[in-house]
Amino acid sequence: MTSDFSYDPVTVTDEVTATGRTAEIFKDIRGTMQIPIVTSIWRALASWDDCLERTWSAVKPIYESGLPDQMLSHLLGQVLISTPNFNIRKQISTIDINHIDLVDIRHIVRAYTRSNALNFLALAAYTTPPSNGKPMNPGQINNDLALHKLKPLLSRAEIHDDAWTQVLKTNSLGSSKRNNSKSDHAHVATLWRHLAHWPSFLSLIYDGFLPYQKSGTIDSYSLKSTVLVDNIGAKIARSFDTSSVGLPDNVIEVMTNYVRSPIQVARMVVLGHTVSSWLDQLD
Repeated sequence: MTSDFSYDPVTVTDEVTATGRTAEIFKDIRGTMQIPIVTSIWRALASWDDCLERTWSAVKPIYESGLPDQMLSHLLGQVLISTPNFNIRKQISTIDINHIDLVDIRHIVRAYTRSNALNFLALAAYTTPPSNGKPMNPGQINNDLALHKLKPLLSRAEIHDDAWTQVLKTNSLGSSKRNNSKSDHAHVATLWRHLAHWPSFLSLIYDGFLPYQKSGTIDSYSLKSTVLVDNIGAKIARSFDTSSVGLPDNVIEVMTNYVRSPIQVARMVVLGHTVSSWLDQLD
């Protein structure tokens, strides 16, 4: 199993321009997960023949069960990096960010944190053998979420080179290959690209996390999250029989790497949730 992505999140199918059956499935994903965006793993699967439809049909019952939603706070509560010396209010005052910008930023960070964490849990349940024990009682999807319209996700061509440099710098956080510039530039987490509207905020994120990067804390928490989600996924899996679903080997490999690798969705759950908690200090 490789630890790197099998697709490039920057160049996979664009959600906004998707048409036909792909657009219908994207809409269903957003509605089922109660999120305003479709993250890169689904957009990547849309690029491979009928893999999107087959995969979503196979895993949708897990999301619909409400069990990932039920376990969401349990997971996030254990992967929050404590940053007592980081004063977000003081740091925000030093950059050119206004109240409207902060509202937009918070909507984006919260959307990705929820989406990434739900995918992390549900796809772990699909790819992990069930543990011993009784099936979990069905949960409830949070249907009370306000799905705010987000600022558009910019393509690489729409991002100024200086801003892109900051995106890449921020993307190095939590990457075990951060000393290899080619690795850093190859696979950019979509959250950072979505925040490219505000490169000064990305710079703030990088500076805030830098001590935890140097100490290995980000890597440690990312690895911890893969262990946690493996255990949670095995519990959720008790309620489902996926043995009869024949997904292509490359799809299984993508999903398995997605949930097992500390430098894929795991690090973005850790970083996104921690950034969200920083922003909550502004309330």
